[in-house]
Amino acid sequence: MSGLRNLAALATSASTSRVLNLNLVAKRYPNDPMRKKAPLFTDALLNRSILVKHRLRRDEVYLLPTSTTVATKIIFPLDFDNLELGGRSIFVNQKGFRQAICDVVGDRELELERDFLVLSLLNDLPSLDPFLVREQLRRNNHKPAECYFSISPADTSRMQNFTSAEMAPLIRMAFGSTRGNASGSGGMVGKLADALLSANADSLLDPLRETLGLQGDQFTQGIFSWKGFIYYKWQFSEMIQSLIRVTQEMDQMKPSGRNDAATREEIRVLKTSIRNRIRDAARNCSKVLALYDDAFADLVQRGNTAAFRRFLLEAPIFFLDLGHSMGMISHISSFWVYRFKGGSTELPTSEEFRDILSEFEMGLAPRQSYSQPW
Repeated sequence: MSGLRNLAALATSASTSRVLNLNLVAKRYPNDPMRKKAPLFTDALLNRSILVKHRLRRDEVYLLPTSTTVATKIIFPLDFDNLELGGRSIFVNQKGFRQAICDVVGDRELELERDFLVLSLLNDLPSLDPFLVREQLRRNNHKPAECYFSISPADTSRMQNFTSAEMAPLIRMAFGSTRGNASGSGGMVGKLADALLSANADSLLDPLRETLGLQGDQFTQGIFSWKGFIYYKWQFSEMIQSLIRVTQEMDQMKPSGRNDAATREEIRVLKTSIRNRIRDAARNCSKVLALYDDAFADLVQRGNTAAFRRFLLEAPIFFLDLGHSMGMISHISSFWVYRFKGGSTELPTSEEFRDILSEFEMGLAPRQSYSQPW
């Protein structure tokens, strides 16, 4: 049984990278025909579950056959309308995982093969960012309804100003000739930012469709790519400040209890390695985002629509690099805030602090890049 307070908190969670709340999707889009036609999971209970990227505690590691620091937890609420009653949780790939799922949903393993494949694809990802999830599924021929990839209301609100500023040059370019004085299009910037952040682009984006020279599915894919890069730029800008605080607090942390010379040296080495790996991950994010910035600048400054259009259509693969780089450092930041709450009232022992740093270092280990030079 999961912790009641923690499960209830997920009901309004704004963490798009850590939580995929399918129960909330079902409540927000109860009559969406596409959700019924193209569900994320075919099983009704799985399609109302809550998926969480969960940093394993030491007493949970034994549940999984392979060494990992972050696991995908599936939570089945006891009551979909009252999460305070708790629920049953199962880790993807834990011992007896498939049978445990079958026991909960009441289906045979053969009937759940498609759902097990989707769970495997989600488990392979470092985070549950909507853009990363969508691209992972699309690349593997799964196309659930767009409502599953909506940004949470809390994050949408915080993204509004960032997105408006990002879009303003292109909006002036697209609407300048049809709306008169570009300086009077401030309201249009906000409306188009809302349209871009919605699950489906509406007719407000037609002038941008013409500007980008994209039609049909190409326009849908292009807008999604553009939305994805704006989202990651926003997330990255917020994450940097959080990482600065985390690394500062990590350096200042003075563990409690016994602290021999060997442990102190191990902690020092781990801190140095983590700082270097965080810096490398941040540089990788900056490098990929710079490709977008250059292509976008080429469009708004020189009117090079062909180059920007080609970038957007070829860009989704970059989401994997961005997601993997930011997913892990996002986990580090959120775990640190959760564990230490920005204060020193709950100091870890030297052994616990060493274990936390070891997990951080393992999670930040370099991985193969998916992207190719553009």
